[in-house]
Amino acid sequence: MRKVLSLIFSVLFPFSLPSVFGVEGDILDKDPTQHSLVADVVACNGKDSFEIAWRIRRQSGWHTYWLHPGDVGIPPSITWELPEGVTTTPLIFPAPKRVMMGEVGAHGHHGETLFLSKISFSDSFTPGDNLTIRGKAAWLTCSQTCLPGFGELVLSLPIQPNNQADPVWSARFAQFRAVLPVSPPDGWQALAYDEGSKLRMVLPAEPTASSPGVYFFSEGRTIKSDAMQPVRVKGGQWELQMTRSAWSSKQETHLRGLLYRKAGWQGDPACQFYQVSLPLAKK
Repeated sequence: MRKVLSLIFSVLFPFSLPSVFGVEGDILDKDPTQHSLVADVVACNGKDSFEIAWRIRRQSGWHTYWLHPGDVGIPPSITWELPEGVTTTPLIFPAPKRVMMGEVGAHGHHGETLFLSKISFSDSFTPGDNLTIRGKAAWLTCSQTCLPGFGELVLSLPIQPNNQADPVWSARFAQFRAVLPVSPPDGWQALAYDEGSKLRMVLPAEPTASSPGVYFFSEGRTIKSDAMQPVRVKGGQWELQMTRSAWSSKQETHLRGLLYRKAGWQGDPACQFYQVSLPLAKK
């Protein structure tokens, strides 16, 4: 029904009025996931950049993996096939959640997510042509078991004199960016210590917090994702203890990743992730 309605709109209003659903490439149905490409424009001018996204929808109970999945998992990837003169940026992953592959904790995504990329042009394209973007996608979907998936995604846009925004996906992309991890504010200081099989992070406590509710999503495989991360309150600070992963090189000089707080940072419930890179001190 959705495709029928979109077709009706495209016939009656050929890109002068976007579909109420937004423009979407063909849906690749790979049970238990669905995949497609979407864009923040319904037409492009072949000169100015715009954004696209790989949209993944997962059935309840299934997940794919974050860029840094932890102890298990492989992140989604896409190899673009683009016309000459067209380039893309690396995918921007949404912030992760804790997921379970069987009984093993890892980092990934449930439900529906977008993975953003920017399309740019080094050559101009002629109005009246179509811009076709193709990508060979690969992913791993897991629940109690894991299913690898592969497929081609396609999105075609008409080239017109001006970029025409897609109000549906422009709004969704803005929502996506609004909750991306941010750098901590000036004056916020944290320390990280290498204690052999354990690593410890010392954070300034939030002034009105009744509970820390923090978790560290490590880049690479430095931290064991299947281990608990207990927090204790000490001297007006929070001490987060983590277990070193068996995958760790044990030569890391910094602890890098996303520091999550369920209640949000600095009193802002929408700001749940700080992007941090802390020198590791021996202690």
